[in-house]
Amino acid sequence: MIYCVWYPSGGFGHFINAVLTLHGDNFVRPSKSLEFSKNGNSHNLDLVVPKYMHECWPGGIEFRNDKNYCVLIDNGIDNESTQFKSTFHNSTVIKICYTDRTWPIVARTMIDKAMKSSIEQQLSIDDWDTDEPWARREKYFLFLRDHKFRHAWKSQEDSAIYIDELYNDYDEFFYTVNSIVKLNWCKDLWDEWRNANATYIDPINDAKSVLTYVKMQCSSDLTHITDTWTQAVIYYYIWLEFGIEVPHNDFADFFTNTNQIIELLP
Repeated sequence: MIYCVWYPSGGFGHFINAVLTLHGDNFVRPSKSLEFSKNGNSHNLDLVVPKYMHECWPGGIEFRNDKNYCVLIDNGIDNESTQFKSTFHNSTVIKICYTDRTWPIVARTMIDKAMKSSIEQQLSIDDWDTDEPWARREKYFLFLRDHKFRHAWKSQEDSAIYIDELYNDYDEFFYTVNSIVKLNWCKDLWDEWRNANATYIDPINDAKSVLTYVKMQCSSDLTHITDTWTQAVIYYYIWLEFGIEVPHNDFADFFTNTNQIIELLP
């Protein structure tokens, strides 16, 4: 059986490839062991099948009927073409998707991993009249709110795995993937991936925590949240949940307490 892993930018395809080829039942195994890079990539693991990339399949492999294979479908985040299906007939397509809630993870990994850049470089405020933190926070928020890719990679026509199901709980991750392709236990690998990608995932969990306190009308100190990107993700989550945009100038130093957010609500 051939499993085509079709994915947006950000290292998610290579991670699922590692899971399948290292721990999937009856898969052809890679020859190397996996070590995550500083930015959380798992690209150093050798591919047992050449990658289908930008609508091109190099071939050069004969698939055995008694083995399972993983093929990475990498056309980039801006191309959801299904043309690859004509090359891999009767394969199982696993499409990695995201929702509005996990878009910030993809947005950041797209810049850091796929573009090999940084948010400071890609979301510059050089053309603004100020370089204060509130301006950068607003820039990041607008990027999250308005970017066209926020609406991409949501189709469920194939066996979809949502990033929402991958990062927070190992049991949920295992159940989700194992429902599509049989796996052996791989918690150590998941733990390594989760720790290596904490920079992208933790801001989401911080935002969820803040919203929980707000919806419960509970007071919680927020002075420990000093990372500008995380603050912007929290603004974005407030906008998603309540439909309001935080007045950036009014909170130039960010929130000190969830009570300030509660007071903003209509």
